Amino acid sequence: MAVVDMYPDPERRRNRGFLGFDSSALPPRDRQERQQLRYELDLNSWNLRIWGVAASGFLTDSYNLFATNVILATLSFVYFPHERWCGLVINIFTLLGSVCGQLLFGYLADRYGRTRLYGIELVLVIVSTIGVATTSMGYGDISFLALFTWWRFVMGVGIGAEYPLSAIITSEWSSTSSRATMLSSVFLMQPVGQAIAQLVGVWVLLGEDAAHGLQEKQCGINTLHHDECKKIVDGIWRIVIGSGAVPALLAIIFRFFLYDCGLYTLEVKNKPGNAFRDTQRVYGAPTGQDSMAMSQPGVTQIYSPMNQPMPVQFSYEDLRNYFIRDRNWIYLLGTSMTWFFLDVSFYGFSLDNRGTLSDLWATTDPVGVDPSLPCWNSTLEGGTSIVPNWTTTGLPTWQTDATHPCNTIYDTLLEQAKQYLLTVSIASIAGSACFIFAANRLPRRQWLTTSFIILTILFLITGGVYYGVAHKPGAPATVVLVAICHFMFNFGANTLTFIIPAEIFPTAYRCTCHGISAAAGKLGSIVAVVVVYGINRGYSSTKRQGLIFLLFATFMALGAVYSWAYLPDVQRVVRDEDTGKRRLVTKNLEELGEGQERARQEGEIVTIREKWAEIKRRGRRRLSSANGSA
Repeated sequence: MAVVDMYPDPERRRNRGFLGFDSSALPPRDRQERQQLRYELDLNSWNLRIWGVAASGFLTDSYNLFATNVILATLSFVYFPHERWCGLVINIFTLLGSVCGQLLFGYLADRYGRTRLYGIELVLVIVSTIGVATTSMGYGDISFLALFTWWRFVMGVGIGAEYPLSAIITSEWSSTSSRATMLSSVFLMQPVGQAIAQLVGVWVLLGEDAAHGLQEKQCGINTLHHDECKKIVDGIWRIVIGSGAVPALLAIIFRFFLYDCGLYTLEVKNKPGNAFRDTQRVYGAPTGQDSMAMSQPGVTQIYSPMNQPMPVQFSYEDLRNYFIRDRNWIYLLGTSMTWFFLDVSFYGFSLDNRGTLSDLWATTDPVGVDPSLPCWNSTLEGGTSIVPNWTTTGLPTWQTDATHPCNTIYDTLLEQAKQYLLTVSIASIAGSACFIFAANRLPRRQWLTTSFIILTILFLITGGVYYGVAHKPGAPATVVLVAICHFMFNFGANTLTFIIPAEIFPTAYRCTCHGISAAAGKLGSIVAVVVVYGINRGYSSTKRQGLIFLLFATFMALGAVYSWAYLPDVQRVVRDEDTGKRRLVTKNLEELGEGQERARQEGEIVTIREKWAEIKRRGRRRLSSANGSA
């Protein structure tokens, strides 16, 4: 078969190379090995083993990250009942740890191999989980908050590391046709982990109530059992957090039996024999005449100095050629900014949103703290009500429902779990599940842009509806709209910002670029929690939540712009020769890794300037056609 060399210039050939950027620049034997490896991978479909290894870790990390929603109320009750900034500090340092983990492990996984790092991040999660669960006040001036925040930061590093590792290992081990479904199935573990954290919290709460009569002690509004209540509630969050180590221990066992994908071993490490051997260990040897002798284990290839590719991974020359000369930094800008804008809104509604949910569910205005409350005086013999003190201190931070100030900590935790599961978890799981079935039926890049636009409209509608029905009997309308927003998050942008960075970059830098993109997202989540905290603290309106909806709609619109302008198509449209019908076909990782030059050869237009110029050109063509017909 004749191969057309797109880079006849020798200098140009030397500056491309074996790292997965341009298959035509490879020596013929290299191209043949690359094609054979892709053939072996594409013989297989959805792989339960690879999915189980990646999904178990992602489930663990989601559980531990979003367990914040469960434990902050209990921490507040025990340690800082009237200090609202403590939860903000815990969240920010957890997310900063995630940024560090995504950047560091993304780079290390490209430099030293995926599986060499895979498992270390779970060790960090396990160690930090134990550290968090055993945090206590030391003698003298050792701060509980400082120790707790430190261990949450370390946990954040492990959580962040899981993003690029799980995504890239899943992407590289998948066949081309199953790649999107496997990646979206792994991402499904995020909302599942959120839901499990809430369910474990409810299970522990009900267990403690059955064992110690938590509800009858009126914990939080009566002084009679004050110290005993604190001990019981202190145990609740420790059990919830400690439970996160169990799936991590199970997940880490399976990771010892995973190998680096053949794509990485072949294209980066330049070891074709190992690449084919490890692929066959996972999938088995292919059958039929297409299986070549070179795929046998132990086969090595000796390259002459003339054929040896010049670029070295992470060398200045190679980085400059791929990202600067060929302008593939545009793709990294697109994945980073879309993830950033997405997470501003997503984490603004999904992380530590106890007060937000209570406000959305409220069908009446906040109730004043005065003697008319049934809990103003103690109903327990020998007890004293704490509620009168709130006239000067305000409601404690654990008491998030201002319409029911007589709720105990037991009532509050139960209410928060119910609201989160019904508003966030069920809708998010449904959205992720629907996307799994639609992953190969939708044009993914275009659907990312469309989902951002839909979310923009939904946020504007939700904000308008909220202003009309907040704290009224019609308040459930806002709750339904917020649930629809969460469904749309996971049916579109939230899942796709995880998938696309795992597809469009070359093997040599795939983990690094995914880590940078994910880190940009976590920076967006930090912006979200700071913005929400600032609005809640600095804006006194009882309907300030409406402002947040309208503000986040702006970020969704910006996400639509960046996804439209700076991301390539990961699928192509082909016409069936027999039926004449058009269908979507997913591009393989090797094609996508060749960057903008390959995309341009297929007629794609990338960057907002070029797309705007194309829009104007088409407009002039239509205008001239209209004038000609007139």
